[in-house]
Amino acid sequence: SLMPIARSCRTEDDIEAWYPPGHGDFYQAFSNSGLLDEFVAQGKKHCFISNIDNLGATVDLNILNMCLNQNREFVMEVTDKTRADVKGGTLIQYEGKLRLLEAAQVP
Repeated sequence: SLMPIARSCRTEDDIEAWYPPGHGDFYQAFSNSGLLDEFVAQGKKHCFISNIDNLGATVDLNILNMCLNQNREFVMEVTDKTRADVKGGTLIQYEGKLRLLEAAQVP
């Protein structure tokens, strides 16, 4: 697509706002669906997220303990790319912030 990159993830502000499904839209979808309210109402404080194509993903208790002991709000596990990694995303610096750029966001 040659569509412009969204300036916001809030579709109610801008219908052009989008992120590749299953990636950047998780937080907005979690909130909009009402599931976040249910999650919090049940006293839950932590959420493990993995891409659907990573069926072997499990919670690493060392990472979970780091989050709890160091009061981390967000942690992302990343690995170095290999020659076989031809799709997916990469970390970039954009407007002074670290961002995840997905291949689906690049025309």
